[in-house]
Amino acid sequence: MIHIDKIYINQLSHQLERFTQKKDNLYNCRCPLCGDSKTKAWKARGFFYQKGNQFNYMCHNCGASMTLYSFLEQVSPKLSKEYKIEKWKSGQTGRPTPVKETDNKYNFDFKPKFKRRCSFDFGTKISDLGVDHPARVYVEERKIPHDGLLFYTDDFKSVVEKLTKDRYKLIENDKRIVIPFYDDNCNIIALQGRSIGESNMRYITIKIDEDAPKIYGLERLNAEQKTLVVEGPIDSLFLENSIAMAGSDIDVDYFKELDVVFVFDNEPRNKQIVDRMEKVISQNFDIFFWPKNIKTKDINDAILSGIDSSEILDIISKNTTSGLNAKLILSSWRKC
Repeated sequence: MIHIDKIYINQLSHQLERFTQKKDNLYNCRCPLCGDSKTKAWKARGFFYQKGNQFNYMCHNCGASMTLYSFLEQVSPKLSKEYKIEKWKSGQTGRPTPVKETDNKYNFDFKPKFKRRCSFDFGTKISDLGVDHPARVYVEERKIPHDGLLFYTDDFKSVVEKLTKDRYKLIENDKRIVIPFYDDNCNIIALQGRSIGESNMRYITIKIDEDAPKIYGLERLNAEQKTLVVEGPIDSLFLENSIAMAGSDIDVDYFKELDVVFVFDNEPRNKQIVDRMEKVISQNFDIFFWPKNIKTKDINDAILSGIDSSEILDIISKNTTSGLNAKLILSSWRKC
């Protein structure tokens, strides 16, 4: 009955400053319990997130952590009483209920992992740009989550030169969206720049640490849970516990210590992608195959077509396999 929680979060939303829905089951607002930042009105560090069959609330400023019911009791006692009655009518009490175990090997019941945000100066956060700025327009038209994760710079070359002594052939005043790569200790290991407007190179990826794997999202990874490995950093932002391979030269041996599912782009005619899929299958990793009725190119395109993140996770769980079965499906899929 998770929909009851969503109804009451939305009813409460008009009382909460800077309330916004970040993902299907993640909402953000300024914390009404501590007031969030007194000097920065744009700060919003309170989150409603799904855990099992209920929503919880957590604030990254004051550390408050409680069930939705407890939050309603403090913020809106009238709504909390109505919520409790609705839960009772549906056969629940308003208190947490256990989550049923499942035999589905590929079920993705992610638990949020609240880690510290890595902080470096890469330019201006996308969320701090004007609503009509080309970089913000691009990101929001593509429905890309960007809360503190993506930046914009007027001069990508200068950003790179602050981070590495290696000399790259970069042009001056190159306007780009900046996508930083961190390791699990928040050390910067690589940087990707996505062009704004016309460019011969839509993406530029710069390695800062030559010994680190060129993988995006390691600082947010919960290695104890199922991990989705996608092709691009942007796609990984739509899915819980997802990381991205930035390039075709990734050594898949890196993933052997993790419980992973590889999610490649939906391009059966792309030889590079098919070759990488064959390599993953030969090493007996779990791999997802796009159903034939879905024609979108990748995760972001699927989102833009109207498929939400929870539906994508469901599609992945139902179309993941490995071993001999994966080989048979690949031989058919590559002919699509």
